[in-house]
Amino acid sequence: MLDRIALFADDIDQDVSHALDVIDSFGFKWVEIRSAWGKNMIDHADEQAREVHALITQRGMKVRCIAAPLLKCKLQGKGEVSQETFNAQTRDSIKQQLAVLRRAIELTWLFDTNLVRSFSFWKVGSDPTQIWDELLDQFQPVIRIAEQEGITLAMENDFECNIGTGALAARFIKAINSPNFRLLWDPGNAYFDGETKPYPDGYAQIKNLIAHVHVKDAKRNTQGKMEWVALGTGEVDLLGQLRALNADGYNGVIAMENHYTPPNGTKEDGVRESFKGLQKMIASL
Repeated sequence: MLDRIALFADDIDQDVSHALDVIDSFGFKWVEIRSAWGKNMIDHADEQAREVHALITQRGMKVRCIAAPLLKCKLQGKGEVSQETFNAQTRDSIKQQLAVLRRAIELTWLFDTNLVRSFSFWKVGSDPTQIWDELLDQFQPVIRIAEQEGITLAMENDFECNIGTGALAARFIKAINSPNFRLLWDPGNAYFDGETKPYPDGYAQIKNLIAHVHVKDAKRNTQGKMEWVALGTGEVDLLGQLRALNADGYNGVIAMENHYTPPNGTKEDGVRESFKGLQKMIASL
């Protein structure tokens, strides 16, 4: 399975060369590129994007998904102006978001993939079914472009956004009903959003809808508050999830995303701890 594991370069460092060297030392052949040198890939000019691509290909690596901040913005008519996200400029209008999508599509040509990540707008209230029709409506122009351009949108279930759990993701993707719209499944995010058992419960509802996978781990601390931890040390059944993905024939890439930084440590330290946990899980498959 290690040959299908990716890692977010900017989870290690904004210095792309250093981050890729670390990933290479792990033996990974895939990388997830979100931001580089302090700027989101969406906001980099072609020259810098080509430089990132060259650094990746020099190490024999590939990119499976363009990790765009698409629709990580406010739902039109709801909420305040967004803040910067993923080192990207704030873009809250649908027109600006369509420009994000078109730039992401340009990056798919450069990085030889057909997969673009999206989100589901910043969370509005505690019950997304109350704004369901608005969500479906505001997704339509994005879906139409994906269909016209022949790319697949992989919507990440995100606890900060309206679609955070497997149960909601299954309902939403089926409602959109497009072959160009699939799920970027993140059981850690689902757990953070209150889905007690992302695996097996959430996964059972979305396993036939997955285009891409992220893994990270979390648990409740002694005060009952959610916190991110190194892979394999939390309450998300990631080992069970990996076994199920294998058994169900998922042959795509699984990206290790690390939100954990150890006390008095660095982001890279957290990534290295999570990599050790992932190695143990893979050895147990």
